[in-house]
Amino acid sequence: MRVVGIIAEYNPLHNGHIYHMEESKKQAGSEYCLVAMSGNFVQRGEPACTDKFTRAEWAVMGGADLVVEIPTVYAVSSAERFAEGAVKTLAASGVVTDLAFGVETEDVNALYHLADLLDREPANLRVYLMHHLKQGKSFPRAQYDALQDLGVPEDELAILQQPNNILAVEYLKSIRRFAPEIRPLPILRIGNKYNSTVLTGKLSSATAIREALLGGDESVYDTMPMSVAAAMRFDAQFPVTFDRFSQMLLYRLRSMTLEELAALPDVGEGFEQVLFRAVRQATDLPALLESIKSKRYTLARCKRILVSALLHIPAGMADSLGQNPDDRYLHVLGLKRVGRGLLAAMASKASAPVILRHADLNNCSDLARASISIDALSTDLYAYALGRDLHRDAQSAITV
Repeated sequence: MRVVGIIAEYNPLHNGHIYHMEESKKQAGSEYCLVAMSGNFVQRGEPACTDKFTRAEWAVMGGADLVVEIPTVYAVSSAERFAEGAVKTLAASGVVTDLAFGVETEDVNALYHLADLLDREPANLRVYLMHHLKQGKSFPRAQYDALQDLGVPEDELAILQQPNNILAVEYLKSIRRFAPEIRPLPILRIGNKYNSTVLTGKLSSATAIREALLGGDESVYDTMPMSVAAAMRFDAQFPVTFDRFSQMLLYRLRSMTLEELAALPDVGEGFEQVLFRAVRQATDLPALLESIKSKRYTLARCKRILVSALLHIPAGMADSLGQNPDDRYLHVLGLKRVGRGLLAAMASKASAPVILRHADLNNCSDLARASISIDALSTDLYAYALGRDLHRDAQSAITV
């Protein structure tokens, strides 16, 4: 039995995602498609445009047979931790044979070369990386410059300018380290680039789609399946933006001590002092972000730090969760009726508990339950921001 795995956010699900699912299943020759999807918050450090249950329902209607949640501590981490956590989640299912991911280059060999280089991490690369980090550069910029110092050709470095390619390299690294039994399956992206801000017909980027939704451009509805377009057009609560969390976030940050701020993921070099002062002067979220972002602390990194504070995620939790296979779990968010065969196979092959109901938590480790409590908190806060009981919707995507 071949099962293609896909790592996604579906923020929101659009026509390009449907193409990717169909092409992935076709190229893998798979019987089933298992999606590992971010929950209520995404890797760019923001709330998803809709809650995880709604997006899981869209995914199964769009072609996924089963959707499991990427633990929140991974979902709001750096690209490397995000990829590692998602790959480990899919590997824990025991059934995934192929991992399909989008790329924005036809030079797949260059992706493999970069992944191999970063995985081996030659001594000189570490020296160059630390040199650039000490100059106050962000990690992606420092890594890029370190690879350039190492003599990586310019055409390969250009590949790392695209977010999809960066994640592809991280997926290849994680597969090599943690799931060598899974076959990588790069799928060339069609349509405009991942971070393009301009709609280009029915195949447009998620970035362009989100901006068009906020701007009221009605042509955006042609870029999505009908079920998604209807929700975005007629449900006033969507798309959800970070502004809805502004007051609860400012309250949370102002209630934290310097020591607590310093204990957040990705905080260092005295950034807690910057955050401690800034949050007492800012009266809204945009003002706070504008005052704390810098060359070293990019906007996305700052947002991830703020989300970690909101969700009480301590530094090192993502690393701790990934060390022991016994701490993994598979929280099912969505299941198609024909996917019951896949679920049955997971019941006998998975190396982690499959969570469908509250009683299944008894099979989880203490650390896994701590992570699941963060997932649950993200739902509670998301529901509060929407003024809606999302727990009542938790079964809506099951057996669509």
